Amino acid sequence: MMNSRRFLTWAIAAAAGLGAAFAVSGTLAAQQRGELAGMGRLSGTVTSPQPFKAAQVFITNVDKNIVYMVFTSAGQFRSVALFPGDYEVSVKTKGLESDVQKVAVRAGDNAKLNLSLHPGQGVVPPAPRNVTFARYAEIYPREPGVEVIESGCMRCHDENFLPSRPGSEDIWRARLGHMMGAELDSRDARSYAEGALAGRVQWFPFAKKDRENFIAYVAKNFGPDAKPRFVRAEQDVPMDEALLGKAIFIEYRLPIDPPGTGSSSPEFAKRGRGIRWGQDVRFDADGNVWLTDRGYPHRLVKLNPRTGEQKNYLYPDGAKLGNHDLIIDRQGIVWAPEHSGFEPSGNKRILGFNPRTEKWDYQVPGDPDNVIRNEQKWMQSMALDSKGNLYVGWIMGGAITKLDRATMKTKVYPMTDRGAVPYGVVSDKNDNIWIALWNSGKLAKFDTINEQWTEFAPLTFPAHIRRLNVDAQNNVWAAIWNQGRRAGRLAKLDQTTGRFTEYPVPLWTSQPYDVNADAEGNIWFADSPTPDRAAIIGKFNPRNQAWSFYPKIQFDADTPKIQVTKDGAIWFSPRGSRDKPALGVLYPDMDKITTLGAFYQYGPPGYPWPTPTTQTASRTASR
Repeated sequence: MMNSRRFLTWAIAAAAGLGAAFAVSGTLAAQQRGELAGMGRLSGTVTSPQPFKAAQVFITNVDKNIVYMVFTSAGQFRSVALFPGDYEVSVKTKGLESDVQKVAVRAGDNAKLNLSLHPGQGVVPPAPRNVTFARYAEIYPREPGVEVIESGCMRCHDENFLPSRPGSEDIWRARLGHMMGAELDSRDARSYAEGALAGRVQWFPFAKKDRENFIAYVAKNFGPDAKPRFVRAEQDVPMDEALLGKAIFIEYRLPIDPPGTGSSSPEFAKRGRGIRWGQDVRFDADGNVWLTDRGYPHRLVKLNPRTGEQKNYLYPDGAKLGNHDLIIDRQGIVWAPEHSGFEPSGNKRILGFNPRTEKWDYQVPGDPDNVIRNEQKWMQSMALDSKGNLYVGWIMGGAITKLDRATMKTKVYPMTDRGAVPYGVVSDKNDNIWIALWNSGKLAKFDTINEQWTEFAPLTFPAHIRRLNVDAQNNVWAAIWNQGRRAGRLAKLDQTTGRFTEYPVPLWTSQPYDVNADAEGNIWFADSPTPDRAAIIGKFNPRNQAWSFYPKIQFDADTPKIQVTKDGAIWFSPRGSRDKPALGVLYPDMDKITTLGAFYQYGPPGYPWPTPTTQTASRTASR
């Protein structure tokens, strides 16, 4: 039994600790209240000469170049957390739009505005000149060869790729030759797609008869006299107006470089990517959001969402060796592997940026022993295990590299899948590394203890999988693209049973890209747009199998990666945007916003379970 003196000492210490915890919590809450107290609100009414549903209201802060977007519900709209300043406001929906109105929003205000819709372009961008729309069945008649297209070509390309590129039989033979690796006997592949149909690939035999049927089909239906066509969206996006009326999107636009500078300088403007090009986002422990900018020159972008302030850091070699994604470790180092830049065949490094010194303190060779024989080596996608070791995929090279943080040495592990193209890389609770195989649509597991590979084929196979993730129960989730009239899917691998379960996405030509679980177990995903169907942030509730869809601010900008905060906000970058690059976030319920800062549930790197570091910190705090 504890004696009275020891009990008194313990009680005082416990009370002090509890008081400190409440003080910290109270301070944070007060800061957050103060943060939002300095913001404004806007609400209003939208009228129209014809019925409409869930119209999109665009609210642009012209001072900070920040765009908000909310949806109408029963003709009403509202928005919160607006930075004080001057705004331009307009509303759009399919075939309808309003004039732009200007309004000043001050801290603590709830400004009111009325807008009127009239016929116009609306939210759907105009189709490219000389391109027409037609139904899928008109563009793809059921003739010999169509099953080759749907099982082979559409595994990666969407249904608009072939009909929008008419050509002669010789052109189609050259295109097929590229996919079959016709030149690979004299040189290495120049992209991870080249040679994807080489030989008798295990996921689709592609025999001689298949090739003949393919050439005959495309020569007849997509020949030199054919007009470029897109497949018309035959179903509207399911819209829950009551749900959307609670949501708010925010985009923090990247500043466009002035003429003659940065991406607009003569050095970069003519190199094929003279623009800003946002790719992946991650959060640091302080609630800042970091972005890889793949435009030339390559940059890391640090955004403080609470102020809108952005800071840029150039890569060590400009755009020479490429960039793609990033991850932030528990010490705050921003890791960014080199990808493909001006010199795609150069030796690539794993770069580590230290925000405290604002320097690239780490530049580690990714393949020092030249294990990967292909001339072009591109790294992409990373994961951290519980010990802080870093695993990086070689999308051109068919391998992963492990960076041992204790020794700072690297080791390359070639994959067993023939022609492997590792795309997404994540870690699970047991320090296994899971990889999405772009080339086949399988999942590969790397046992970091035994250094062994295991492959898993989902129920839908062959498939197109670019990303995957792990939820709090250690289930592995992957996103599968649609393939012809086969629906896109979310696939779950239960590691306790080894069984796959798949859920068809009820969205026209769904192309789910990345998946991520929130604190409640919902699965969020980014879905790519079609020419007349908006880019989407989607939500799937595995408990009742309900789906929700949130059309994004930028109709035609895809999103490769999403990150989910502990409060359920979904961050992304509209990568496909040429003139409106940005960091974006969706708050599904604007009334639940307590801070604009972005925090993972258990801190970086963002896994939905506590790491040994966070568990130790939790135990220390509770003592």
